[in-house]
This record gives sequence, C-alpha cells and structure tokens, in this order.
Amino acid sequence: MTLAFDATRIDCADALGGEILHVIFDTAPEDQDEDQRSTPYILISRNFEFPGSAAIEWHDGHDYDGGAEIVTLTLRRTRITIRVDQELDFEVTFHLPDKKFKKLTTFLRKMMDDRISIAN
Repeated sequence: MTLAFDATRIDCADALGGEILHVIFDTAPEDQDEDQRSTPYILISRNFEFPGSAAIEWHDGHDYDGGAEIVTLTLRRTRITIRVDQELDFEVTFHLPDKKFKKLTTFLRKMMDDRISIAN
C-alpha cells in the first residue's frame, strides 16, 4: 500500500543545539487542532543523544501510526518517496522555494545517513 498526498506545509526544526531534528510533511494548517485531524502527515525525527536511526510516524487521514524502520528515502525536487519495513510506502509531492528545499535536503541528509538518495 502507498500513502500518497500533496504536502501543503513542510517544516524543518531542531532542538537542543541540533541534537534533535525533525521534518514534517503536512496537509493541515499549522494552527489546526490535532484532535480534529482528518488529513495525512509524515513526521521524520532523529535524536542524536541516543544511538539509533531516524524515526517515522504518520497519520493516514484516519489514524496515527509509526514505529517503522525507514529502509530507503529518495528526495527529488518536488517529491519524496519513502519505503519502510512494513507493507507501506509513502509518496509525497510538494512545492518549495530553493532556499527551503536546500534546508530540507540538509536536514534529511543529517538524519538519514546512507539511507537517502538525492535524485533529479
């Protein structure tokens, strides 16, 4: 199964001086109450204070889930595809100005180590 959507909001954030990074691909406005969620999102995060890889959680428009291992992640200029170790893939399209796309690329490279592919 593939969860596919067009992200209307992408945020890259860090905490603790870069020890925690996260990237969210979302379809809801930032001010929407999470209790009212009925649209998908994907959140990728990594906590460098502890060993391990990046974590992924998502909402498919109906329910929350997470805990899967990211096997591969391919980033293109207007699309990201993610394969996890469950019977689920993600395909998210988006539109970002060059500066924000560069920030997204930097964050994902730091978070994903060798499990990221940057394609044209």
